[in-house]
Amino acid sequence: MLKFVPLAAAFACGALAQTAKLPSFEVASVKVAAPCCAPGQWRESKVLDDRIDFRYVTVRYCVAAAYGLKEYQVSGPPWINDARFDILAKATEGTRKEQIPAMLQALLAERFKLEVHREKKEFNVFALVVGKGGPKLKESPAESENQGGANFGISMTGVGVGRLECKRANMTSLANTLPRFVGRPVVDQTGLRGRYDFEVEFSPDDMKGMRVEAPPPGMPTAEFGMSIYTSIQKVGLKLEPQKFPLDTIVVDRGEKTPIEN
Repeated sequence: MLKFVPLAAAFACGALAQTAKLPSFEVASVKVAAPCCAPGQWRESKVLDDRIDFRYVTVRYCVAAAYGLKEYQVSGPPWINDARFDILAKATEGTRKEQIPAMLQALLAERFKLEVHREKKEFNVFALVVGKGGPKLKESPAESENQGGANFGISMTGVGVGRLECKRANMTSLANTLPRFVGRPVVDQTGLRGRYDFEVEFSPDDMKGMRVEAPPPGMPTAEFGMSIYTSIQKVGLKLEPQKFPLDTIVVDRGEKTPIEN
Protein backbone atom coordinates (compact mmCIF):
# COMPACT_ATOMS: atom_id res chain seq x y z
CA MET A 1 0.00 0.00 0.00
CA LEU A 2 1.41 3.38 -1.04
CA LYS A 3 2.14 5.65 1.89
CA PHE A 4 1.80 9.37 1.29
CA VAL A 5 4.60 11.35 2.85
CA PRO A 6 4.27 15.12 3.32
CA LEU A 7 7.21 16.80 1.65
CA ALA A 8 8.32 18.42 4.88
CA ALA A 9 8.14 15.14 6.78
CA ALA A 10 10.06 13.34 4.05
CA PHE A 11 12.87 15.84 4.41
CA ALA A 12 12.82 15.65 8.21
CA CYS A 13 13.57 11.92 7.97
CA GLY A 14 16.29 12.42 5.36
CA ALA A 15 20.03 12.45 5.77
CA LEU A 16 20.24 16.24 5.44
CA ALA A 17 18.02 16.94 8.45
CA GLN A 18 20.01 18.21 11.40
CA THR A 19 17.19 19.07 13.83
CA ALA A 20 13.58 18.12 14.38
CA LYS A 21 12.48 21.52 13.09
CA LEU A 22 12.88 22.29 9.42
CA PRO A 23 14.60 25.56 8.52
CA SER A 24 12.24 28.01 6.88
CA PHE A 25 12.32 31.33 5.06
CA GLU A 26 11.78 34.43 7.15
CA VAL A 27 9.43 35.94 4.56
CA ALA A 28 7.99 34.45 1.36
CA SER A 29 5.67 35.53 -1.43
CA VAL A 30 3.94 32.93 -3.63
CA LYS A 31 1.72 34.27 -6.40
CA VAL A 32 0.14 32.94 -9.56
CA ALA A 33 2.21 34.37 -12.41
CA ALA A 34 0.69 36.81 -14.87
CA PRO A 35 -0.25 35.38 -18.29
CA CYS A 36 2.59 35.14 -20.77
CA CYS A 37 4.41 37.37 -21.34
CA ALA A 38 4.34 40.04 -18.66
CA PRO A 39 7.30 42.44 -18.33
CA GLY A 40 10.11 40.79 -16.40
CA GLN A 41 8.42 37.41 -16.53
CA TRP A 42 11.31 35.72 -18.26
CA ARG A 43 13.96 36.96 -15.86
CA GLU A 44 16.31 34.15 -14.91
CA SER A 45 15.40 32.35 -11.70
CA LYS A 46 18.08 32.66 -9.03
CA VAL A 47 19.13 30.88 -5.86
CA LEU A 48 21.34 33.16 -3.75
CA ASP A 49 22.97 32.71 -0.35
CA ASP A 50 19.91 33.76 1.62
CA ARG A 51 17.03 33.96 -0.87
CA ILE A 52 15.33 32.64 -3.97
CA ASP A 53 13.91 34.68 -6.83
CA PHE A 54 11.81 32.41 -9.07
CA ARG A 55 9.81 33.96 -11.91
CA TYR A 56 7.17 32.20 -14.03
CA VAL A 57 8.17 28.76 -12.74
CA THR A 58 6.28 25.49 -12.42
CA VAL A 59 5.94 23.43 -9.25
CA ARG A 60 7.87 20.73 -11.06
CA TYR A 61 10.79 23.16 -11.46
CA CYS A 62 10.61 24.04 -7.76
CA VAL A 63 10.54 20.41 -6.59
CA ALA A 64 13.56 19.66 -8.78
CA ALA A 65 15.41 22.61 -7.26
CA ALA A 66 14.42 21.58 -3.73
CA TYR A 67 15.77 18.05 -4.14
CA GLY A 68 18.76 18.71 -6.39
CA LEU A 69 17.23 16.79 -9.30
CA LYS A 70 16.53 17.48 -12.96
CA GLU A 71 12.95 18.25 -13.97
CA TYR A 72 12.65 14.94 -15.84
CA GLN A 73 13.18 13.24 -12.46
CA VAL A 74 9.99 14.81 -11.05
CA SER A 75 6.53 13.48 -11.93
CA GLY A 76 2.99 14.01 -10.72
CA PRO A 77 -0.37 15.46 -11.80
CA PRO A 78 -0.39 17.59 -14.99
CA TRP A 79 -0.83 20.87 -13.15
CA ILE A 80 2.67 20.73 -11.62
CA ASN A 81 4.02 21.28 -15.13
CA ASP A 82 1.32 23.66 -16.40
CA ALA A 83 0.52 26.25 -13.72
CA ARG A 84 3.05 29.08 -13.37
CA PHE A 85 4.08 31.00 -10.27
CA ASP A 86 6.30 33.83 -9.05
CA ILE A 87 8.03 32.83 -5.81
CA LEU A 88 10.19 35.22 -3.82
CA ALA A 89 11.57 34.21 -0.42
CA LYS A 90 14.24 35.51 1.94
CA ALA A 91 15.93 33.74 4.84
CA THR A 92 17.46 35.23 7.95
CA GLU A 93 20.89 36.83 7.84
CA GLY A 94 23.69 34.27 7.99
CA THR A 95 21.80 31.57 6.11
CA ARG A 96 24.08 29.38 3.99
CA LYS A 97 23.22 28.58 0.38
CA GLU A 98 23.21 24.85 1.09
CA GLN A 99 20.29 25.40 3.51
CA ILE A 100 18.05 26.86 0.80
CA PRO A 101 16.82 23.51 -0.67
CA ALA A 102 15.44 22.43 2.74
CA MET A 103 13.70 25.77 3.11
CA LEU A 104 12.21 25.42 -0.36
CA GLN A 105 10.92 21.96 0.52
CA ALA A 106 9.22 23.38 3.62
CA LEU A 107 7.75 26.27 1.63
CA LEU A 108 6.26 23.93 -0.99
CA ALA A 109 4.76 21.73 1.72
CA GLU A 110 3.23 24.74 3.47
CA ARG A 111 1.90 26.69 0.50
CA PHE A 112 0.99 23.89 -1.95
CA LYS A 113 0.29 21.13 0.62
CA LEU A 114 2.54 18.81 -1.38
CA GLU A 115 2.80 15.15 -0.46
CA VAL A 116 5.51 13.19 -2.24
CA HIS A 117 7.41 9.96 -2.22
CA ARG A 118 10.78 8.89 -3.55
CA GLU A 119 11.30 6.01 -5.94
CA LYS A 120 13.72 4.70 -8.52
CA LYS A 121 12.62 4.80 -12.16
CA GLU A 122 14.31 3.38 -15.22
CA PHE A 123 15.17 5.91 -17.91
CA ASN A 124 16.52 5.68 -21.43
CA VAL A 125 19.88 7.39 -20.99
CA PHE A 126 23.23 7.79 -22.66
CA ALA A 127 26.18 6.49 -20.68
CA LEU A 128 29.25 8.70 -21.03
CA VAL A 129 32.16 6.25 -21.19
CA VAL A 130 35.84 6.24 -22.14
CA GLY A 131 36.50 5.10 -25.70
CA LYS A 132 38.66 2.12 -26.64
CA GLY A 133 41.77 4.23 -27.16
CA GLY A 134 41.48 5.95 -23.76
CA PRO A 135 40.81 9.63 -23.02
CA LYS A 136 42.42 12.33 -25.11
CA LEU A 137 41.71 15.19 -22.75
CA LYS A 138 43.98 18.05 -21.73
CA GLU A 139 44.02 18.61 -17.98
CA SER A 140 43.19 22.15 -16.89
CA PRO A 141 46.18 24.22 -15.65
CA ALA A 142 46.60 24.12 -11.88
CA GLU A 143 46.34 27.91 -11.65
CA SER A 144 42.85 27.79 -13.19
CA GLU A 145 41.47 26.27 -9.96
CA ASN A 146 41.12 29.80 -8.61
CA GLN A 147 38.77 30.67 -11.48
CA GLY A 148 35.83 28.69 -10.12
CA GLY A 149 34.05 25.58 -11.35
CA ALA A 150 33.31 24.27 -14.82
CA ASN A 151 32.50 26.72 -17.58
CA PHE A 152 30.82 25.85 -20.89
CA GLY A 153 30.66 28.22 -23.84
CA ILE A 154 28.31 27.51 -26.73
CA SER A 155 28.75 29.19 -30.10
CA MET A 156 27.95 28.60 -33.75
CA THR A 157 29.78 29.85 -36.84
CA GLY A 158 28.09 31.53 -39.76
CA VAL A 159 28.18 28.27 -41.73
CA GLY A 160 26.41 26.32 -38.99
CA VAL A 161 29.28 24.60 -37.18
CA GLY A 162 28.53 24.54 -33.46
CA ARG A 163 31.20 24.49 -30.79
CA LEU A 164 30.98 23.53 -27.13
CA GLU A 165 34.04 24.96 -25.39
CA CYS A 166 34.68 23.27 -22.05
CA LYS A 167 36.92 24.87 -19.41
CA ARG A 168 37.75 23.25 -16.06
CA ALA A 169 35.12 20.64 -16.89
CA ASN A 170 34.83 17.44 -14.91
CA MET A 171 32.85 14.54 -16.31
CA THR A 172 29.87 15.13 -14.03
CA SER A 173 29.43 18.68 -15.31
CA LEU A 174 29.85 17.47 -18.89
CA ALA A 175 27.17 14.79 -18.35
CA ASN A 176 24.85 17.50 -16.99
CA THR A 177 25.43 19.68 -20.07
CA LEU A 178 25.05 17.07 -22.83
CA PRO A 179 21.29 16.34 -22.48
CA ARG A 180 20.40 19.57 -24.28
CA PHE A 181 22.15 18.16 -27.35
CA VAL A 182 21.15 14.50 -27.17
CA GLY A 183 17.59 14.74 -25.88
CA ARG A 184 17.88 12.36 -22.93
CA PRO A 185 19.72 12.06 -19.58
CA VAL A 186 23.46 11.39 -19.62
CA VAL A 187 25.12 9.36 -16.85
CA ASP A 188 28.85 9.66 -16.20
CA GLN A 189 30.48 6.23 -16.26
CA THR A 190 33.99 7.34 -17.29
CA GLY A 191 35.63 6.98 -13.89
CA LEU A 192 37.63 10.13 -14.68
CA ARG A 193 38.08 12.50 -11.72
CA GLY A 194 40.13 15.36 -13.17
CA ARG A 195 39.21 18.72 -14.72
CA TYR A 196 39.88 19.29 -18.39
CA ASP A 197 39.94 21.92 -21.13
CA PHE A 198 38.64 20.72 -24.51
CA GLU A 199 36.25 21.51 -27.32
CA VAL A 200 33.70 19.46 -29.24
CA GLU A 201 31.61 20.27 -32.29
CA PHE A 202 27.89 19.81 -32.76
CA SER A 203 25.46 20.17 -35.64
CA PRO A 204 22.23 22.21 -35.82
CA ASP A 205 20.33 18.93 -35.48
CA ASP A 206 22.00 18.33 -32.11
CA MET A 207 20.73 21.70 -30.86
CA LYS A 208 17.15 20.48 -31.29
CA GLY A 209 17.74 17.86 -28.61
CA MET A 210 15.45 15.54 -30.53
CA ARG A 211 17.69 12.55 -31.21
CA VAL A 212 16.62 9.33 -29.54
CA GLU A 213 19.49 7.11 -30.61
CA ALA A 214 23.12 7.61 -31.52
CA PRO A 215 23.66 7.41 -35.28
CA PRO A 216 24.92 4.01 -36.48
CA PRO A 217 28.58 3.55 -37.45
CA GLY A 218 29.39 4.93 -40.87
CA MET A 219 26.43 7.27 -40.96
CA PRO A 220 27.37 10.55 -42.71
CA THR A 221 27.70 13.58 -40.46
CA ALA A 222 25.24 16.45 -40.66
CA GLU A 223 25.38 18.86 -43.58
CA PHE A 224 26.75 21.61 -41.36
CA GLY A 225 29.04 20.64 -38.52
CA MET A 226 30.01 17.28 -37.11
CA SER A 227 27.50 15.41 -34.96
CA ILE A 228 28.32 15.66 -31.26
CA TYR A 229 28.26 11.85 -31.13
CA THR A 230 31.18 11.74 -33.57
CA SER A 231 33.00 14.77 -32.22
CA ILE A 232 33.08 13.56 -28.64
CA GLN A 233 34.89 10.42 -29.78
CA LYS A 234 37.77 12.63 -30.90
CA VAL A 235 38.51 13.41 -27.25
CA GLY A 236 38.40 9.73 -26.35
CA LEU A 237 34.85 9.59 -25.00
CA LYS A 238 31.70 7.87 -26.22
CA LEU A 239 27.93 8.01 -25.72
CA GLU A 240 26.29 4.60 -25.40
CA PRO A 241 22.48 4.17 -25.17
CA GLN A 242 21.42 2.31 -22.02
CA LYS A 243 18.55 1.89 -19.59
CA PHE A 244 19.49 3.16 -16.13
CA PRO A 245 17.64 3.59 -12.79
CA LEU A 246 17.61 7.14 -11.43
CA ASP A 247 16.23 8.69 -8.25
CA THR A 248 12.92 10.48 -8.72
CA ILE A 249 10.37 12.41 -6.70
CA VAL A 250 6.69 11.66 -7.34
CA VAL A 251 4.15 14.31 -6.31
CA ASP A 252 1.18 12.35 -4.96
CA ARG A 253 -1.02 15.19 -3.78
CA GLY A 254 -1.06 18.96 -3.67
CA GLU A 255 -3.14 22.10 -4.09
CA LYS A 256 -2.97 23.80 -7.48
CA THR A 257 -4.00 27.09 -5.88
CA PRO A 258 -1.36 27.92 -3.28
CA ILE A 259 -1.74 29.74 -0.02
CA GLU A 260 -0.28 33.00 -1.26
CA ASN A 261 0.87 35.39 1.47
